[in-house]
Amino acid sequence: MGGMTRKIRCGGRPMTAIVLAGGRSRRMKADKAALKVGGKTLLEHVLGQIGPYFDEVIVSVSPGQTQSLPAGSSSAPRFVEDETPDLGPLGGILSGLKSAANDACMVIACDIPEVDLSLLRTLASATCGSEITVPVGPSGLYEPLFAIYRRSVVPRIAELLGSGERSILPLFGRCRTVIVQFEDAGRIRNLNTRADYEAYLSTMARLAKDGSRGKI
Repeated sequence: MGGMTRKIRCGGRPMTAIVLAGGRSRRMKADKAALKVGGKTLLEHVLGQIGPYFDEVIVSVSPGQTQSLPAGSSSAPRFVEDETPDLGPLGGILSGLKSAANDACMVIACDIPEVDLSLLRTLASATCGSEITVPVGPSGLYEPLFAIYRRSVVPRIAELLGSGERSILPLFGRCRTVIVQFEDAGRIRNLNTRADYEAYLSTMARLAKDGSRGKI
């Protein structure tokens, strides 16, 4: 294929990637999207990994946050502000889905620094007749911020938010949901706290010194 990038498809159709970059980052006590990783922001780091594999990339941000995030990227992302502030990731997913040009959307939190493209392809392949495809790790925990959502779930998200619900988990029982099991907990690594971030940077530095990236 001469080095051409093979796009991630869902049933042969184009997909949209929605990167969640809003939120207050209470545990990190800093804007996660703006954290530095290898001379780039964390958001740029994630966008650089997924941009070539999706036909559309949307960055979901809090109202007024857009100007503080990098506007230039090789993946040409489109920034979308939450319609209503302080609704958590569910609100970001809603705004992203409503803005997406494609039916199937891969939702990825910007605090997942190393994107497992193989797992993304597995999720896309498993999305057949389902509205949501979500991975579940060895501990039995869902990974709702590394999952595929179709635009058909928009009314159900709106209903949940309208009832005061902020958790994503109740959505799975209201939609046609497929679960994809994976056994290696390291495939999805979140940077939730400052300690997580510093440990990740230490691992990156060690791998760089060893001259090989390997699995982080």
